[in-house]
Amino acid sequence: MSLLLKNVKNFYYYKMFSGAIIVGPIIILYFLHVKGLSFGQVMMLSSISAIATVIFEVPTGAIADQWGRKASLLLGTSFIAASLVFYVLATGFWGCLLAEVLFALGFAFNSGADIALLYDSLLSLGREKEFHQISGAAQSRLFWVQAVGSVVAGFVYEINVHLPMLISVAFMALTIVFIFRFSEPSLTGKGQDRSISYWQQVYISGKFTVGHTKIRALLLYCSVFYVFYRMGFFLFQPYMTAVNMPVRYIGLMFFLFNVTAAITSRNCHLIMGVTKKRTLTFISGLLIVSFMVLGVSRMWMGAFAILLQQIARGLYLPVTRKYFNKHIPSENRATVLSFVSLATRLAASLSFPLLGLLKDNTNIFTTHLVLALVMLLTTAVALFYIKDKLGAKAAIN
Repeated sequence: MSLLLKNVKNFYYYKMFSGAIIVGPIIILYFLHVKGLSFGQVMMLSSISAIATVIFEVPTGAIADQWGRKASLLLGTSFIAASLVFYVLATGFWGCLLAEVLFALGFAFNSGADIALLYDSLLSLGREKEFHQISGAAQSRLFWVQAVGSVVAGFVYEINVHLPMLISVAFMALTIVFIFRFSEPSLTGKGQDRSISYWQQVYISGKFTVGHTKIRALLLYCSVFYVFYRMGFFLFQPYMTAVNMPVRYIGLMFFLFNVTAAITSRNCHLIMGVTKKRTLTFISGLLIVSFMVLGVSRMWMGAFAILLQQIARGLYLPVTRKYFNKHIPSENRATVLSFVSLATRLAASLSFPLLGLLKDNTNIFTTHLVLALVMLLTTAVALFYIKDKLGAKAAIN
């Protein structure tokens, strides 16, 4: 078995454990009740974290292209593990802020590097057309791990509020073991010059991102989608609390959310075959409908509308990264993907404080209705731009 083929097989295990940070179901409660923050402060933390990721995103992506994807993943996972320890030790807003910045740095090192490593391995094997199917299957395994972790998090949180963080640190240590098993794929682009400097790498990749019509159009869509996708996540627990769902069931709900995302991601290639040219419209429509239902339902059964967001979650990365990777040369792949992540997170960082203001001055139901209306309008503009620039086939070619 070739080393690159081992990369593909190892990627499944890497993906499973790299995302096994099981604090999702309790993180808002952890900030509010353990660290004593207000919801507005939590949104401010998220905004600063997103800005920090924006600052780190492109420099770390260029490091991945210059030094290698494997080195970038090792640094990223180590920083994430350190940040989880700092969460436990943190006191008050400023302590949590330090942990958030460390997490953002770790995420930035990982962002784009893992996808670039997988895609270039497949490209060298002549199997790049299988990317969305393989990445979807790997993402599915991650969601299954998160599903089990969601249940575990709810129970261990009641034993000790810091246990979900510490268990996640153990998963990061296991992730590092699988990163060491990767082999660095060769870059197969034509005419690349690996003697270029770090800043030349950033400049060339940035110019490519801005100047490529299809990349630019897809980037606009992803920025709009990501803003509302992330805002929706921060409202899960406040909504469940508002409809009087017992805390012990929140972990079970997150289990169901992750299972839904896992099944969707595993079958993303089949869903893309059905939705064809309307895949991006379909993904956005799921979020809009979910927000509308959550805006009018005041019973705990309404929380099941969040499953629509989980279907969109399972589709988003395999679909959009397939479209992006098709147009990005290997030698700039990690840096360009970092520019993509930079743009989406910058948009999110600007929106989080607005969400905090909206939530603090209205109720959770009105907040969801406002999100539904605004997303409908902004998504329509983004999809119109894609169609105008790329024609009827949108982002598929």
